[in-house]
Amino acid sequence: MSNLPLPTLPLHGILVADFSRVLAGPLCTQLLADEGARVIKVEEPGRGDETRHWGPPFLGDVSTYFLAINRNKESIAIDLRSPEGAELARQLIERADVIVDNFLPAQRAALLPEIGADKIHCSITGFDGDTGEANTPGYDLLAQAGAGLMSITGEPAGEPAKTGVALSDVLTAHYAHGAICAALVARERGGGGARIEVSLFGATLASLINVAQGALVTGNEARRYGNAHPSIVPYQLFHASDRVFAVGAGTERHYRLLCERVIERPELASDARFASNAKRVENRGVLVPLLDEIFRTRAAADWIARCRAAAIPCSLVQGVLEALRSEAAQPMIAKAGEYDTLLNPVRFDGARLPIRSAPPKLGEHTDEITREIRETTRDSTQTETPPERR
Repeated sequence: MSNLPLPTLPLHGILVADFSRVLAGPLCTQLLADEGARVIKVEEPGRGDETRHWGPPFLGDVSTYFLAINRNKESIAIDLRSPEGAELARQLIERADVIVDNFLPAQRAALLPEIGADKIHCSITGFDGDTGEANTPGYDLLAQAGAGLMSITGEPAGEPAKTGVALSDVLTAHYAHGAICAALVARERGGGGARIEVSLFGATLASLINVAQGALVTGNEARRYGNAHPSIVPYQLFHASDRVFAVGAGTERHYRLLCERVIERPELASDARFASNAKRVENRGVLVPLLDEIFRTRAAADWIARCRAAAIPCSLVQGVLEALRSEAAQPMIAKAGEYDTLLNPVRFDGARLPIRSAPPKLGEHTDEITREIRETTRDSTQTETPPERR
C-alpha cells in the first residue's frame, strides 16, 4: 500500500511546539507528526527526554521506548530557565499553531512564556485542574491504580494488576490528539485558539466505559473477571490441547453456531440454563468448565479453523513477537532509518501515513531551528513600516 505524499497529509502546514516528555505527550505529538504536522520537540540540554534512557533494550545509546514515540519530529535543546532559552521558546511559541506540555502548574508558570489566546495550548496533567489534586504529579501506574482500571484487571481471586503497556498514558495521548484536532477544525471555521487540558486520571476513568456506567447505575463495586467478560458468556480464553485461544460468542446466533457446528454439542444450545446471554452469565460457573473440557480435546489451530468456518470471532493468544511476525502485521511494519518500527494504524483513502524521519538525536536541529527563528524575526522586523510612516 502506498504512503501519502507530504502535501497531502492532513496536518501539513501545522507547527507544533512540543514541551512534553515521557509517554502521553510525546505519543500525542507523534500522532500529529504522523499526520503531517511539523513537531519541534523542546528538550533539556545534556539530558533530554527521560525516556531516551529508559532501558534496556537500547538501539545504540537510545532506548527503544524513546524510538517508539518520537518519529517524524525535530529536536531542539534549550535551557528554559536561561534568558536566551526563554526568549527562543517565546519566539517558537509565537510561531506555533499548537503548544503541548505536561508540566505541573508551578513548572508551567515558571518555564513557559505567556501563550496567546489565538494558540491551541494542550496541557497533559496527572489530575484535572479543577480538583484538589491539580498539583499532584501523574504517573501511569498511579492512574491505573487510582482510576479503578487496576482493580478490574487480573484474576478474580488474585491481586489487582496493571496492563502490560502504560495504557493510561496511551489513552490520554489519544484523547489529547482528538481534542487538538477538534480545536484545529474549530479554528479553521473562524474560531480562535483553545485551552485544552487532559488528565491521566480523567482519561483512564472515562475509558472504563461500560464498567464505570454499571457501577454508577447499580451502586455496586466493579469486579475482576480475569480473561472473561462481565456481561457476555462465552467471551474469554479457553485451553486447547496445545495452547490458549480466545472465543467471542457475543450474540445468540454465535452461541448456537458454536454449539452446533464447532463443538458439535447442540444440547448446550437448547439447555434452559444457557438459552440466553443473561442465563449464560448467570450460569457461567457451569457452562465455562464444560466448554473448557471440550476445547482441551483438540489443538487450537483446529478450533480456530472450525470457528472461522462458522463465522465465530476467535483468535490465538499470540506473543508480541509472534503477532509482529504474523501476516496481518506486515503492512504495519516499516523502516525508520536503521531499525524496523510500527506505522500509524490509520489509513487515509487506502494510503498509510509515512515515516518521514527517525526519532531525532538530542538537540539535532538546535542550530538549524535557532537560525530559522532568528532569520524570520529579522525579516519580519525589517518589513515593518516605520512608526513615522504609519
